[in-house]
Amino acid sequence: MEEVGPREVRLRKEFAKRYPGIPAGTWLASSRWAEAIVLRAREARHHGKHIRTFDPRHFEFRGGAGPRGAGEQHLRTRADDR
Repeated sequence: MEEVGPREVRLRKEFAKRYPGIPAGTWLASSRWAEAIVLRAREARHHGKHIRTFDPRHFEFRGGAGPRGAGEQHLRTRADDR
């Protein structure tokens, strides 16, 4: 079985202006990236704006298990899910 590294995310440079506070062109741990995306959405709501959290086409992803396939969408990922 192939060993998979940690999940990482990189903002594409051409979309940098849409995501202030997230460095473009730098690989980030997915947990750090997720925190930045959530903070961005919360700040926008605080200012009365409702924005899409993120567009996956604006980012590159590597490592980790990757997205689930169509047949795996029903799988639960948290231990306390029923």
